[in-house]
Amino acid sequence: APDRITDFAFNSDKISLLSATGSPLPLPSAFSRAADNPTAATLLQLANRMFADANGALAGNQPLAPNAAVLVRATNSAIAGTYLLINDPVSPLNANIDLLINLTGHSGTLPAIGTIDANRVFA
Repeated sequence: APDRITDFAFNSDKISLLSATGSPLPLPSAFSRAADNPTAATLLQLANRMFADANGALAGNQPLAPNAAVLVRATNSAIAGTYLLINDPVSPLNANIDLLINLTGHSGTLPAIGTIDANRVFA
C-alpha cells in the first residue's frame, strides 16, 4: 500500500526524505515524469513499469536509476491517481524498501512529462 499525501501543492510544498532513524537523505539524483499509464491495474504493475521507463519525454525505455524518483499519473480506474515512486540506492524494485506515495488531492500545476528539477518537489 502506498503512503498517502492528501493535500500536496505543486510549486509550493516540498517533501523531505528521511532515513528510518530520522536523519535527512539527499535529494533524488534524477527525477522525471513518466507518461500517463492507462494499463497498470495494480500498484506493483505501475511500479514495475516506472522502473522500466521513468521518462515519458524520451523514446525507448529509461530505467529508474538508483537514488532516483519518478512522478506518474495512473489512469486505470483500479488505481487511478498521481504517484511518486522513489528508488533507494539499489535496483531493481524492492516493494518493501522503495517508497511509493499517492499524491491524493494535489493542487498546482503538475510538472511536464520528462526531466524535473528535484528542487521543485523535494527539500
